Amino acid sequence: MNSFFDLNRWFIYIGKHWHENKRKYLLSLGAIGGLQVLWFSFMLIVNQSQPMEKSIQLATYYVGLFLTGCLYASLLFNDLSEGPKAIHFLLLPASLFEKLLNALLFGVILYFICYTLMFYVVDFTMVKVANGVMSNLAEHDHSITYRAEEVINVFFPKDFADGNGSVFILLGYFAIQSIFLLGSVYFVKFQFIKTLVSGLVVFLILVFFVHKVLGSFMPPGGFFEPFKVYRIFDATKGELSVQLPEWLSSIMLFLIKYALAPCLWVVTYFRLKEKEVNA
Repeated sequence: MNSFFDLNRWFIYIGKHWHENKRKYLLSLGAIGGLQVLWFSFMLIVNQSQPMEKSIQLATYYVGLFLTGCLYASLLFNDLSEGPKAIHFLLLPASLFEKLLNALLFGVILYFICYTLMFYVVDFTMVKVANGVMSNLAEHDHSITYRAEEVINVFFPKDFADGNGSVFILLGYFAIQSIFLLGSVYFVKFQFIKTLVSGLVVFLILVFFVHKVLGSFMPPGGFFEPFKVYRIFDATKGELSVQLPEWLSSIMLFLIKYALAPCLWVVTYFRLKEKEVNA
């Protein structure tokens, strides 16, 4: 039997994990759906013009996804914060790679699918309710003008200027969620808060480094296209453009968009190995 990864052993571990945590997962999913119902009901009360307009639906989906997804990721390895549970977790007859894959399966893939399904169940219901309520109000009060809303496609919202922008938001979500996944292994207590504060500090340091340190070495100008074109403003020669080769800029953008989350998963695996050694 392979000590790094064995498919049958991984399936057994998945079944064990689901049997032990299915009630918690189902209750959490129901709680998320309940919060969405409360939010849409609140909007139905306070917004008498368009309580379920597409911008509200879109913002509800992504704000909820970021908040709950990152919170859930920070709890995936919560057992490592308690001595007896940590020993039990590390002594389970499954490799660390299989345990990480299990966390990615439940915390990243299945969570995203279940959250999206729950959102659409609630959103479809509340759109129908809002259309019915507002149409009845408009019939009795002619001062109310209401246009029936439709369920939005959160992945490709055609009514917005950039319908593909949601794809980049999702890529950013998986990258940020991976940071919280790493924080759940790296920190012992208060993983969500410590990861949030640490991430903000690192982000501010990077912004300061780029604008103050690197900016002092660059000629006056700015990036016209990220990692692609840099425009220089010269008083004598006018505006000049410096452009990276297309293949190099394409590789850099591809790595930033698609490789950040997998790289953080690899770092999480090696940090998990250190947990085993230090136990």
